[in-house]
Amino acid sequence: MKQKIKLIACDMDGTLFNDKKEFPSSFKAKMEELDKRNIIFVAASGRSYPKQEQVFKDYLDDIYFVCDNGAIIIHRQETIYKNTMSLSDLQDLIDACEKVDGILLVFCGLKGIWQKQPDEEFEKHTTQYYKDYHLIKEYSDIDDEILKVSICDIKGPTNNSYKKLAPVLDDKYSIAVSGEVWTDVMKKGVNKGLAIKNLQEKLKIGKDETMAFGDFYNDVEMLQCAEYSFVMENANEDMKQYGNYVAPSNNDDGVMKMIDKYVLK
Repeated sequence: MKQKIKLIACDMDGTLFNDKKEFPSSFKAKMEELDKRNIIFVAASGRSYPKQEQVFKDYLDDIYFVCDNGAIIIHRQETIYKNTMSLSDLQDLIDACEKVDGILLVFCGLKGIWQKQPDEEFEKHTTQYYKDYHLIKEYSDIDDEILKVSICDIKGPTNNSYKKLAPVLDDKYSIAVSGEVWTDVMKKGVNKGLAIKNLQEKLKIGKDETMAFGDFYNDVEMLQCAEYSFVMENANEDMKQYGNYVAPSNNDDGVMKMIDKYVLK
């Protein structure tokens, strides 16, 4: 790579973290080296900021956080970009979801997470990615600006929630399968790529100075913002068309190896 990399945008689950949700063993050392070289690291996730804050508690001053699939950017506890929806904006989504079996709606807002009481099958998935719940009886109880609606789909989103919702709602919302049991819904046009473009403009960093890593469909737009775009080896085969390179799997410290090979060495 001839061009100096100035920004590295990285998805979390299935990309940076291994299947046990663990950091690469070399993460701390690599972060220190990136900081010395003034290279910006962006944690870009479908997770909301409270969970990101918990996971990255030792790096809060160093990392830019793109959360809720690009609906908000936070750095050093300061919101530098957000793109929200009101509850009334979401009524057609709520109505459509009432017709889909096997799902739970998780509303991610500026004040926290809002959802109805989950049963045990849903709870094991929601607690893995979200914290600070407001349990509600009715959706009208939500008092917040909404960044994203995550749909926990225990039947599998590809053949259930995404398949049923995208054809009728895709003209109004950005809808993406973001995990094995997750479909994420944001305001139309909102995605990780839009957030990364916002950062690139703010920091005066070009596409040719950007590296990005991802493994799932909600990473596609982010990968397109980087000349040095890596899809993980563990990604679905049809994802690999969206990257210019393939990185070793998340269980083989693929992100750290590529940063070491192409940036630090």
